[in-house]
Amino acid sequence: MEKDIFDYTDPEPEGSKKKSGASVWNMLTAFVVLTAICVGAVFLTIFLNPQSGINPFPPPTMPARAIDNTATPTPLPLMPPTWTPGPSPTTEPTKTLAPLPTIAPLNEPTATPDEAASQPGDMPFVLHDGNPQYIPNLYHADLGCNWMGVGGQILSLNGAPVTGVVLKIGGKLDGKAVDIVTISGTATQYGPAGYEFDLTEIVSSATASKGSMWVQMLDQAGLPMSDQIYFDSFEDCEKSTIIIYFKQVR
Repeated sequence: MEKDIFDYTDPEPEGSKKKSGASVWNMLTAFVVLTAICVGAVFLTIFLNPQSGINPFPPPTMPARAIDNTATPTPLPLMPPTWTPGPSPTTEPTKTLAPLPTIAPLNEPTATPDEAASQPGDMPFVLHDGNPQYIPNLYHADLGCNWMGVGGQILSLNGAPVTGVVLKIGGKLDGKAVDIVTISGTATQYGPAGYEFDLTEIVSSATASKGSMWVQMLDQAGLPMSDQIYFDSFEDCEKSTIIIYFKQVR
């Protein structure tokens, strides 16, 4: 018998469909939550222990730190309780120049009319006792016998050096005119008030002469403060330096 088109079939209850769909979503939610917990646990484990076996990308292993073989400093030896002084350094003896040789007094040359105007004793400075003296070339040793000159110094009444005084050497040497001026205190190798005349400007070596040269002290105005002191010279290396000291007498 054919089914009547008017036969009525009861539909499924709507509440059962809703329960079935909710169960599926509940299961999916539980799965997602469980998965998130597992993943979080894995990440936490890797974070706390990067070298864990569950880490697919473990960091490279750092090489072991090298240990320097630093030498242990050796302690310095302690000083003895009592210090014993070592031997004192030996001081080199001071080189002392040989004493100047003493020569016989020179014969006084005959005074010219100009020289007679001032007799010995009228001047405040005179030739020092024992002068002139003759010594080797000590102050220009590199020139040896090729140097000749006159040097000395000026002393006051109490023996103090007198600097800033004009001295002049004149006369003739080896037939050539001598006319040189200098100042006391400019050649301190002879003393604080030392002076020097370099005669190698006129001759090339020690040259003999007999009373043809003189030395005289002058004040700033060019007036004489001493007589003209005449002296000899010698063609001898041991007498190439003529020493003439002046001293004040008044």
